[in-house]
Amino acid sequence: MKNSFIKTARHFQVQKALLAALILLAAFASGPAWSRETVSGSGLKQAIIRYDSIHHPVAGRFGMVVSQNSIASQVGRDVLASGGNAVDASIAMGFALAVTLPRAGNLGGSGFMLAHMAAKQETVAFDYRSVAPLSASVEKFMRADGEMDMDKLTFGPMAPGVPGTVAALHKAWVRYGSMPWKELLKPAYKLARDGFEVGHDLANVLNMASAIIDFYSSGSAYLKQDGQSWQAGDLLVQKDLAWSIGQIMQHGADAFYKGELADAIVKAFAQSGGIINHKDLAAYQVKERVPVATDYRGKRVIAMPPVSGGGVTLLQMLNMLENFPLAEMGAGSAQSLHVLAEVMKRAAANRRSLLGDPDFVKVFVDGYTSKELAKVMAAKIDLKRAADVKTIGAEPVERYESRNTTHYSVMDKDGNAVSNTYTLGYSFGSGYVAEGTGILFDNQMRNFSYRSDNNHMNALAPGKRMLSTMTPTIVLDENGKVLLVTGTPGGGRIINVLLQVLVNVLDFNMNIAEATHQPRIHQGWRAQALGIEKGMSPETIRLLEEMGHVVDMQQTMGSSQSIMWRNGTFYGAADPRRPNALALGLNRKP
Repeated sequence: MKNSFIKTARHFQVQKALLAALILLAAFASGPAWSRETVSGSGLKQAIIRYDSIHHPVAGRFGMVVSQNSIASQVGRDVLASGGNAVDASIAMGFALAVTLPRAGNLGGSGFMLAHMAAKQETVAFDYRSVAPLSASVEKFMRADGEMDMDKLTFGPMAPGVPGTVAALHKAWVRYGSMPWKELLKPAYKLARDGFEVGHDLANVLNMASAIIDFYSSGSAYLKQDGQSWQAGDLLVQKDLAWSIGQIMQHGADAFYKGELADAIVKAFAQSGGIINHKDLAAYQVKERVPVATDYRGKRVIAMPPVSGGGVTLLQMLNMLENFPLAEMGAGSAQSLHVLAEVMKRAAANRRSLLGDPDFVKVFVDGYTSKELAKVMAAKIDLKRAADVKTIGAEPVERYESRNTTHYSVMDKDGNAVSNTYTLGYSFGSGYVAEGTGILFDNQMRNFSYRSDNNHMNALAPGKRMLSTMTPTIVLDENGKVLLVTGTPGGGRIINVLLQVLVNVLDFNMNIAEATHQPRIHQGWRAQALGIEKGMSPETIRLLEEMGHVVDMQQTMGSSQSIMWRNGTFYGAADPRRPNALALGLNRKP
């Protein structure tokens, strides 16, 4: 009886202690979702873990990778775990995505990469945008009636520009890589050779794209040999693509631009009516450019320079927003959303009219990113009334001049970072696979401007890069260390999506998961409607409409893949707007 009483009393004491701890935990449940507090003194002074958000990022001690595909993310983390740096991981992920995310990951496309090397405090912009073939001309894309043949610009062997992806990934490796080239490509090679299990999303998009791919690329691996539809659980084997990756493993970028693989590509284009030839491939060059940057709320925001129109546009919008007390307006309020929409309108007008390939036209980068210009543009914003887009024109930036895509982000234990956005243009690009190579090619020729006068800054010219909205971005803190790595697909919505991710972090003090999950808006230049994702309150929408905004409920916008570094820990957020996106942290020292 006595022993039983003692046991009961002890049990009661344990329960009481646990209850007290839980009450204390709840009482101090405030502060960032990633916060850790310590136990101090004789008793529990603060909660060990505090939760102030329903949105939680993935944490990692020694690195982080985030991409739109779970297999590619695993490949990247494995590279970090093997001692590779951020550039190594980005190369392995780029090739893996070409296998596992064929709608956007690519060898036959192009993009932009920011690589930040912490020890050197150096950020390099790799411009690997597609270029127009040397024999390209407006006339070759005209119909008999003199109008542009948009089908020819969009689908089939005339639609691709000369791709830059392979050249860029190899150049980044030569510059900053630490692991053997062959080891970085081996995962992608095995995935293509042996196949991987198709998920629900990939099965659906393969079935939707089959008609286009079948029309332009008979015998493609993306078409089931039995004529049946793709189902989740099927094995996607890409023997031709494995051969191409194997060639690049053995011979580097030269395989794609000068070697046996180049011969196969040129032969396929010649037989199918395309114009990309040996001279085009051999002439392709990755451009190492100086990134554009601005200071915003005490942080350094670094982005891609032209021919990306996204970087200077993003910085111009941030510079305008510095003139408004967004934090006081409140996250998601009608007032802050109104200001964001008005800023978007004005920046879009400039981007459309005044940007192009800097190797062909004069681009006033300093003018675009001028604080003075931003102040002039911000002063025209009415805080109570939405402006009609028809009344907004491009600002004379020279006055202020001083002398379907995917994105992935990587950070390693040493603070190195890579932000990479690359594309095929449309989902599955042009739908054209060069026979025998397994390589899907982009449809970026449609991204030139085809005005009747052909004097636009983004007009087609042989060897010219077409304007892009892709905007890989890196933010440094007050000490020059990487705070944020981000980017997104989304076509014309890319820049506005990233603006909101940055504002959510830098103005509204959200963790990166919160910043990613908030409902988004999009305001273009020509369209009056303000696009809004689901999830915004009816009251907020009503207030925006009272200000004169024409609200249009739209599908999801973008798929940002982001990393935030804070207090010695990496926090990753994969955007739930696209299925199968995944953030993976490294918690064991390589």
